[in-house]
Amino acid sequence: MADRVLPGSYSTAFGSPFVHPTSDTNKEPDPKPDPNTIRHPWLPSTETYIVQVAKDQIYRVPPPENAYLVERYRNQVTDRTKRSPVLVCLGWLCVSLLVLLVLFSIVSVIFFIIVRPGEPQFTVDQVHVKNSTAMSPEYDFIMSLSNPSKSMSYSFEKDGAAFLSYNGVNIAIGQTPELEHDSKSTSKINFVLHGLKIVVPKHIAKALKGSNDDLELELELEIRVSAKAWGLDVDGMHIAVNCDMTSQGLVKEPRIKTQSCKTRFRS
Repeated sequence: MADRVLPGSYSTAFGSPFVHPTSDTNKEPDPKPDPNTIRHPWLPSTETYIVQVAKDQIYRVPPPENAYLVERYRNQVTDRTKRSPVLVCLGWLCVSLLVLLVLFSIVSVIFFIIVRPGEPQFTVDQVHVKNSTAMSPEYDFIMSLSNPSKSMSYSFEKDGAAFLSYNGVNIAIGQTPELEHDSKSTSKINFVLHGLKIVVPKHIAKALKGSNDDLELELELEIRVSAKAWGLDVDGMHIAVNCDMTSQGLVKEPRIKTQSCKTRFRS
């Protein structure tokens, strides 16, 4: 409850009765009043209130539910603080990966535009049999190798595997030599395959005796190769070459009539 006390009056609540002023004709006139103390009806009155609060509503110690609310808020702030660095790190990681991906794409495009890598192309120029009457005749191969790459060179390691077959039957095996092959160039490669000591098919035996009949042959090569471009070496690659060809004879003036060579890289 609040008691209202008006200024300029005395309340009996304070033990003093209200006293009406009396006029005194012999008393000197009051001095000029202070404008600041004059009350005007259009101005709000100045009032004083006394507020009484029940004693059981004054808390010296916060209620228990306040402590629970404060603790819960503190835990929420702590959890957000703990998660924030993780989220920031993940954000930076995603941005970094995106930047690296864009840079890699740009470098790859520039690399392919400038280097223009391409698979080496093989062509069989000639196959000629030496020592055709021996138990193990020698099949002498001459091949052309072209590199269409603009700025990439290849290094072919020695001892690559080579197989010659007829109708799915291997008739000779051998190895390929070492070769350095520059970009935008053509090279010759020569190697010898040794005939297997087996009973060769009838048409091969006839060709070894000098027949000029057409023979459907298949040549397979497996060569370890490394690529070089911009001073960088890429090792650990293998190149597989498969040539299907038709040879007119093997001993007397043999000639390659048709051929189809396919080249592919593999790891």
